[in-house]
Amino acid sequence: MANDKLLKLEIVTPQKVLYSGNVVSVSVPGSLSPFQVLYNHAPIVSSLETGLVKIVDEENNTRYYAVSPGFTEVHSNKIAILVDKAEEPSDIDVEVTRTTIEQLKSKISSELSQDEKQKIKLQILYEEAKLKAIEKAKSV
Repeated sequence: MANDKLLKLEIVTPQKVLYSGNVVSVSVPGSLSPFQVLYNHAPIVSSLETGLVKIVDEENNTRYYAVSPGFTEVHSNKIAILVDKAEEPSDIDVEVTRTTIEQLKSKISSELSQDEKQKIKLQILYEEAKLKAIEKAKSV
């Protein structure tokens, strides 16, 4: 693959840079709609929803990451994905994730405020995105 057709990508959380490298394409869960970024994409800043980031790296390997809400910026063939949380499938324990989902679901009750219920639902979405990342990684 020609090096002049690659994008420079970083996935950054408050704790660390989870990914830094050259990629052919990146698909992100945009707030209004998922979208893909390829070489020479127009500059954009977009909010992101909880979901999956799909990367095709410079060696044509496909990788998936579960991400929480955040932002992405594309400019001059550089992409920054800034999120509170992100995990790659190899770091996710399926059983712990499933248990966490069940525990979160059991917390939702009519006694909670709408804000508290919404926070729990967002946590559940993130945990479910982690399971989807594992599933997608296995199918590659």
